[in-house]
Amino acid sequence: MSLAPTLHLVRKDMAVEKTTKGKKLAATRDDQPEAEENSRVPSPAQKKRALASGGGSIWGLRLVGVAALVAAIAYATSILTVRDLPVLVRSLIGSDTSVPSSIPASAFDPVGNKYASEIVKISTRKLLVPDASCTATPAILGDLAHVDTALGRANELRAENKVFLLLNGQNDGLYVEWSKDSACLHALAATAATALGANPDYFPNGLRLYNGMGLPITTTTDLDTERLAYILIDFQIWVWPGIRVGYVRQVGNVTMKTISLSPLVFDCEGFFNLDEANAIIAHGSDKLTRSPVDSPDAVDGYHADRTSNTAFLDDTQFTRDFRTRTAALARLPSPSFVERMQLVRYEAGQFFRKHEDYFESKDFLGNKNDALKDYKTWAAWAAASIDVLEDKSTLPEAFHRGHPLYPAPDDIVTWQLALLEGFLADTLDTSFYSDHGDQPWADWLLENFDNQAHGIIDTLLKDKGYMLDAIIASWEKRVDVTVHPTLHYVKPKEAPSAVTQYFRWIRWAKERVDDLGDEAPVHVRPDGKDYPSYRLTFQNKYILKDKTPDELDAFLGPDWAAWLDTNKDSIDVLLDGLRLKPELFSLAVDAWTKRAGPGLFDYDVPQYLHHFEPNRFVTLFLYLNDVDEGGETVFPYSKERLVTNIERQGMDECSEGLAVPPTKLHASLFYAQTPENNLDPLSLHGGCPPSKGVKCMCAVGRNALV
Repeated sequence: MSLAPTLHLVRKDMAVEKTTKGKKLAATRDDQPEAEENSRVPSPAQKKRALASGGGSIWGLRLVGVAALVAAIAYATSILTVRDLPVLVRSLIGSDTSVPSSIPASAFDPVGNKYASEIVKISTRKLLVPDASCTATPAILGDLAHVDTALGRANELRAENKVFLLLNGQNDGLYVEWSKDSACLHALAATAATALGANPDYFPNGLRLYNGMGLPITTTTDLDTERLAYILIDFQIWVWPGIRVGYVRQVGNVTMKTISLSPLVFDCEGFFNLDEANAIIAHGSDKLTRSPVDSPDAVDGYHADRTSNTAFLDDTQFTRDFRTRTAALARLPSPSFVERMQLVRYEAGQFFRKHEDYFESKDFLGNKNDALKDYKTWAAWAAASIDVLEDKSTLPEAFHRGHPLYPAPDDIVTWQLALLEGFLADTLDTSFYSDHGDQPWADWLLENFDNQAHGIIDTLLKDKGYMLDAIIASWEKRVDVTVHPTLHYVKPKEAPSAVTQYFRWIRWAKERVDDLGDEAPVHVRPDGKDYPSYRLTFQNKYILKDKTPDELDAFLGPDWAAWLDTNKDSIDVLLDGLRLKPELFSLAVDAWTKRAGPGLFDYDVPQYLHHFEPNRFVTLFLYLNDVDEGGETVFPYSKERLVTNIERQGMDECSEGLAVPPTKLHASLFYAQTPENNLDPLSLHGGCPPSKGVKCMCAVGRNALV
């Protein structure tokens, strides 16, 4: 049998679970910080009840999720006999007559307010400071190289005045000329990041360097030690680089072994011990209920794709210790990014069909269909650019007005089919679709192209907007932009959404509070009533208190002022307003800053930001016992294989991709997002049913926003 805890590493500032609009939040005591919510994914009915009772967050910035597959017994400092335990737990433990534990009973006592504890402590970003005296651009030495060429070569690189730099979580980087005497770390990072393809527009938001163990580099001595560093931009969170399949690193007491590069999956050993595994089961078994699913297809929050049972362990010092250790292993900024333990039990035949850990249905920014608009903007621009060409003699005939490849944004037949012909020729025999987990879309495209269907691109881009860049590139390849450079398209830069700005500002404000320490006013500290939060009650607190109706009329216009007042107690009213009325962002920031203290919290609004989804970031499954047969965690899109010829009733996907056996006291760590904070569809995974025995999972780290 096998039991395993699961740690969901979740971006605390990002995951948001939306609920039905229009429900009102009950008033909370204005002089108290908000209580921590239960981390379980609520059913629609539970969401409504939570909102009616007031104050709980329906967002979760899921940075880390910890799930433990576990079968265990209750623990105390005294000796427990097997006869004292439930039948299921006895069957998982075996026939020992007594089970001594190293875990004191007091570890499971109730604990105080999370916001008054070290759980909310943040390791703030250690930003590199630009130096105006660094005028020389560091030289890039050669082409991309694999990190293996630089590992363990610090002395050689030092003698050659070289460093090896990579972007967050990557395995390929560049050698750059650098000596310890030259310093200029910001210029070094900016030069390398640009050469590696990062967007320089984001550099003013902050650049950081980290060593190979995910620890910040702040001095030339730090960089000189390994002569190898990873560059993180803005609020990116560290991603362990895979290096290569089979690569092993030691992180404290934990041995991490890379078992897949795409998706990125690690086997971890030494993160927890048998006593802890048993304790997780013992303290969660009596709370198990049907596992919920966050899906529009889930009736009352449940779905036939998930047949397991789930329980959240109480908030105790035991579970808080796991949150702290999880944050340390994943290099998260704070233990508060990790939720309490979630125990999940799979009996024989129970499963969780393939799914992503992130919530793709969330549309906080309201721009899911922007790709179709961008497509029409590009097509109109391309047609106009052809029209003004002075010399069309070298332009291929198919691109002249009246011919198939002359851009016609409103033509859903001839132009779209001609455009798709080149796109399909460039992508069908490549890994383009499988790299995005979208092989079925390749089949759909080919079938509809063969049938000469109408409006294929319109349908495609509504769901798969990322393909637009490749579609444009295929057109430019055929028109030959090396001959006609004016036909190369550069997408106009757009200001970030006010929703994105709002999320980032809260992240910044939390860090600023931590950096200030005792200098921060008491009421904005983590246990104060005005601590910055992603919770709904924080959204709805300040603007209407600060502005009179006349002031809001003057700033927003009478219609928006009236709308804001009418919906002041509604769910997501600020986010809804920010999507359409960006001016609300400055009102929200100014209202809080006035209370927090001008001069202490003056915020520089970034000109450009990388779009991010508030969503789960990384997951850690803890396997607490051996399963007699089955119970694998399967990653259908991985090309790696640990176990083959698997057949599991009810789950065909268990025979596809990487199947990780639930090995006792091991853990699987994998990422739901890329290092750039884009959702990664290749992280699709499932829980295969045990054929014999019982498998339990305990999620320690499904983050809720604080």
